[in-house]
Amino acid sequence: MKNIRVALLLVLGLTILSCGSDDSNPGDFDNQNPTAPQNLTVSNIAINSIELTWDASTDNVGVTGYNIYRNGSLAISDNSGTTAVVTNLDEETLYSFYVTAVDAAGNESVASNTTSGTTEGTPLVLTSRLSELGFFQGPMEDLTPADDVQLYEIRTTLFTDYAAKQRLIKMPVGQSMRYINTDLLPSFPNNTLIAKTFYYYIDERDPSLGKQIIETRVFLKLESGWMATDYVWNAGMTEAFRDDVGGTVPISYIDENGITNNVDYIIPSNTDCFTCHNKYNKTVPIGMKLRNMNFTPTYIGYNQLIYFTDNGLLLGVSDPTTISALPDWLNGNLTLEERSRAYMDVNCAHCHSPGGSVPPTYNIDFTYETDFNETGIYPNRGEIEARFESTSPIYRMPQLGRTVVHQEALVMLRDYLESL
Repeated sequence: MKNIRVALLLVLGLTILSCGSDDSNPGDFDNQNPTAPQNLTVSNIAINSIELTWDASTDNVGVTGYNIYRNGSLAISDNSGTTAVVTNLDEETLYSFYVTAVDAAGNESVASNTTSGTTEGTPLVLTSRLSELGFFQGPMEDLTPADDVQLYEIRTTLFTDYAAKQRLIKMPVGQSMRYINTDLLPSFPNNTLIAKTFYYYIDERDPSLGKQIIETRVFLKLESGWMATDYVWNAGMTEAFRDDVGGTVPISYIDENGITNNVDYIIPSNTDCFTCHNKYNKTVPIGMKLRNMNFTPTYIGYNQLIYFTDNGLLLGVSDPTTISALPDWLNGNLTLEERSRAYMDVNCAHCHSPGGSVPPTYNIDFTYETDFNETGIYPNRGEIEARFESTSPIYRMPQLGRTVVHQEALVMLRDYLESL
């Protein structure tokens, strides 16, 4: 009996010691998962890699690392920080990602939000033939956009000797323009192509009679910045060939009033392109400012920015009313100042603005948002009118892009300038 008591006491003592040992190492029994990582985002997308960033998780003992999942499979385990670069990806491929947190006991959190990104393709080059860039499908002369190419319009347009224009944008598969808190240009993904084709209808009263296509100006966005070139169409309108030299093409067309017009249309050189598309000595596009796209165009029945957002072409614009809208200079219900300032913004401000090709010593800034007292319009109103109605190559304004006077705009600008 005594031996039994001793044995029981021995077992009880060992049990107490064991429990005491367990209590001194609570981590041995840690079964609490870390909280899920938050706000997982992608950035720095490249050809074969994508960077991920997220907010840190918390844990009752401590997070020791993060597991990163690519398309549902573990890609990186026990990552030590809240940023990681996933490598060895295929180009132009859509990937989805989520992240979990782990602690020393091996507990794993629930997944973060899932985010996705499409890797970039090999940098494009501006080819010798326009057809090789893939803007059109079917006969080129029809100017039918390819399936992955988007037509767009702008509200107040650049005048180019009464030429008609088609505007197209082609972005890499799965990528979008992004709103960057400005009503001017959005950010564009690398390998974005923008094209503007200039043509005249043979007879504006009957477009079915055909058109005379002259040139297509193309912009290409690369990591290093924008490149620009021009493609001149052949007589049969079956192809356009790269031409950085420029030249003059005689054009004859019948306008909507039945009058025959003859124009010595000027195709710009590469140097001419940079003169207008120069911002602080960098080449930039002009037309695709969000405020000039913030309207209902002819090809759809609702706001263009909403359309671009709905179709995954533009990110960051949930409400177009938060972005200003450049006035339509043709809208007679607006004030003379609104219409004239909008016209000068589009036709003059690319050179006459901070960072433009015209030296700041001229003290003229035609951008729409500039306060009138800072524009230089009033002290230069006489010269503005004289240059606008001139066709002399060394005196007219704008000097590039036109050889004839824009008569309808001249009437408006003259009324505006003389009202000041």
